Amino acid sequence: MGKKSAERNVRLEQLRREQKRAERRRALLIYGTSGFVVVLLLVGIIIYSVADTHSKNKTREVGYVAAASTAAAAAGCTGTVNDASQGSTHISTAVSYKASPPSSGSHNPDPLPDGIAFYNPASGIPVERAVHNLEHGFIVGWYDKSLPAAQVEKLRSLAANAGPRFIGVPWTRSTFPDGKHFVLTAWDRTQRCTTVSEAVIKDFVAKHANPDPAGATWDSPTAPESGAQGGTLDVSADGPLTAPAGASAATPTPGGGTMSLSPTSPTPAP
Repeated sequence: MGKKSAERNVRLEQLRREQKRAERRRALLIYGTSGFVVVLLLVGIIIYSVADTHSKNKTREVGYVAAASTAAAAAGCTGTVNDASQGSTHISTAVSYKASPPSSGSHNPDPLPDGIAFYNPASGIPVERAVHNLEHGFIVGWYDKSLPAAQVEKLRSLAANAGPRFIGVPWTRSTFPDGKHFVLTAWDRTQRCTTVSEAVIKDFVAKHANPDPAGATWDSPTAPESGAQGGTLDVSADGPLTAPAGASAATPTPGGGTMSLSPTSPTPAP
């Protein structure tokens, strides 16, 4: 092999080595940058996940207040408050609740029945039964004796279309404080309103009711009996709103969905 040929071969070998080094540098640059991007992406996902979990946990803390919507503000409603749990013991006697009305606490072993959406002021419904329904994922719309008659009638009408997990129940023990005469409660959640609003009821039910009797979709970690259905009670259909206290159950009104029950009517055993 001539001298020139040998020099050419040496030069070619050098060029090949330089080309390989250049290719390695490019590969390191490409894959190194990609790896760095992947690491940054993973770190971002972890940070977001932690922040999201913290945010969700915060919304479940006692005392947390979910801001009132525009419709809620228009109806004179507060934000929805996460209440401290007041227990869930079954008790057959009357209960003196700390809150007016309660969103949890000891309650009658027999909940109110499915299929009855509204109870008249003179129905004599035991508060303790309605509290049991809360534990099962129902929403109770409590109205006090100072809610105007027109508003009570509005609630009666809306209750029939608010879904099977909503019940309108009179609160006869007192008048609610601060001029709030209509109060929505879920288990350990309360929203107090001045007037009855269809939009507010629908929003509260959508967020806090258990739509599935099997309990698969209800987000209420504090309710011991989440998902159970209501009890059974043989009652007549709705009677006049102005039925006097102590009156017998009234003749059914066309349309159903509400009721007037005598305060002296027997309550079935659980």
